[in-house]
Amino acid sequence: MLWKFFYKILSLIDPERAHNLILKIIENGFLPKIKTKSFPLKVMNIKFRNPIGLAAGFDKNGQTISQIHKLGFSFLEVGTITVLPQEGNPKPRIFRLPEDKAIINRNGFNNDGLTLIKNRIKYFRKKNNSSNIKLGINIGPNKDSFDRIKDYTKLIHEFSKYADYLAINISSPNTPNLRKLHSDKNFKNLIISIKKEISKLDNCPPILIKISPDLSETELNKIIKETIKHKLNGLIISNTTIKRNVKSQHKKETGGLSGKPLFDESTKVLIKARKFLNYYSSDISIIATGGIYDGKSAYIKILCGADLIQLYTGMVYEGPLVIKNILDQLDRFRERDNIKNWKDVRGLAKNLNEAYKIVENGLNKKI
Repeated sequence: MLWKFFYKILSLIDPERAHNLILKIIENGFLPKIKTKSFPLKVMNIKFRNPIGLAAGFDKNGQTISQIHKLGFSFLEVGTITVLPQEGNPKPRIFRLPEDKAIINRNGFNNDGLTLIKNRIKYFRKKNNSSNIKLGINIGPNKDSFDRIKDYTKLIHEFSKYADYLAINISSPNTPNLRKLHSDKNFKNLIISIKKEISKLDNCPPILIKISPDLSETELNKIIKETIKHKLNGLIISNTTIKRNVKSQHKKETGGLSGKPLFDESTKVLIKARKFLNYYSSDISIIATGGIYDGKSAYIKILCGADLIQLYTGMVYEGPLVIKNILDQLDRFRERDNIKNWKDVRGLAKNLNEAYKIVENGLNKKI
């Protein structure tokens, strides 16, 4: 009830100002610790205390790293971070779609840049117990960069020793021509350059590629083949979509759509990706994001192939107890369906309809 009242107040404020206010509240420690169910698991040889993380975009600048675990998240993805500080696109650039439980943003990688954010992360690593939260670092090129691939390799070099994993963002719709890196030739060039940079490092964390939900099946297949070939560690599925399946008056705003309307679209890509991985006998990891807001949507993502789950817009509309509620609901599904290990049901659903049936009726009645 308290969150609903607070949300009503926030909804009267410009979305970006409201977001910055929330960041300040968390950063300054005005956040009660919420007790959540424990679901320890190991993915990419990293131990997570549960499968739920906070997606990139919420904390672009590494302001909440030492506090966000109090809400129950087991990992946080900071960013997207660029080499140089960047203002991003003109305001207004964030639009609430409450009737759709969605958000459209066209931020454009607004962030404090490599140097300042790296110093924050170094301080966190020095002063805090990093077991509280695992840290993903999401990286991308500056809008006006003359060599975008060089931006990625520089960021990998600078952040490799501080990240639990690195996310290569090639899928934001808000940086002009960024999604061209999905194309066969461009993607190969990017991966080859990344591998060369990795070879220079003493140690490198897992590297994942964050992809668009708007890819064709052919494009997805090629990306997966290259990811496997060059022995990267996984995929994040998916970023926001440029498609519109919403009722809001804001549906004509340009930018990426997140939230409930993204769920089916991103989950269909997840299913295809897991099928391709199975076909190539690959067990690389998938972090699924897009439209998760409760235990049912989280369970569906697991049934469709996810190793880990991220959310952001779901927390905007469901409030700070959303992680606790998701984990409580997942625990009930685990007991109902007699699940010993989430890996046992990962990718079990052949399609989205089957996943919905399992969630509603249980594993024993899935057919």
